[in-house]
Amino acid sequence: MRISETEGEALAMAKEKQFEIEWSDETFSFHKELIKDGKIVGGQIAEIANAYPIEDFAILRHLKTGELESIRPTEPVDLEDPGVERFFIVKGASNNRFTVEGRAMEWPQDLLAAKHIKFLAHAQDDQVLVLDTDAGDIEFEDDAVVDLAPPTVERFKLRKMKKTVTVYYKEIAYELERRKWSTEELLAAFSVPPGYKLDQISGDGEFHELKPGEQIKLREGMEFSSHPPVGQSS
Repeated sequence: MRISETEGEALAMAKEKQFEIEWSDETFSFHKELIKDGKIVGGQIAEIANAYPIEDFAILRHLKTGELESIRPTEPVDLEDPGVERFFIVKGASNNRFTVEGRAMEWPQDLLAAKHIKFLAHAQDDQVLVLDTDAGDIEFEDDAVVDLAPPTVERFKLRKMKKTVTVYYKEIAYELERRKWSTEELLAAFSVPPGYKLDQISGDGEFHELKPGEQIKLREGMEFSSHPPVGQSS
């Protein structure tokens, strides 16, 4: 049977076709790879990342819906779907399950940055990650580290980020713009007495004196106080 020139070109193109994937470890620093076979197994993906021994690693497929699903080493993966396929190969023995806006996810390590959870869920820049708890919602800044360890399956939501935050100076609430503030701007906003020093109070109750010109990114619920200069009575 003779093959036409058009059919021959189509066969040649099919042989040369390659499939692009992206993969990363827990750092979310992605690498691109070209795969010749449109149907591979999880173990082949792990080999690309030099993940040995394979039983110490989780192979996760980041679906276009934003969900994460585990791939077994022998499980086939079809790369024929349109678009670049994304995978994570992460060392860890845990299987921490959580949801973001109902999207089912799992992660093999206990800790994961809020910004990475938002990335997985295809969050918008103006959205903030919120943990839904029986005691109320907990909002996470992007650089916060979230503990995903059991016993519960954490339920997260995405909420449009407010342009302001509520902070406290000597237990009085102030609603201020969500941005970086200088020490001098905060002194003025809180009407701190002239010459007094401003303190930021950490979660464990420690006082940190803010230096002149220091820049502080305001977060929801931050606490501040002040004290007179050394040698001056209050």
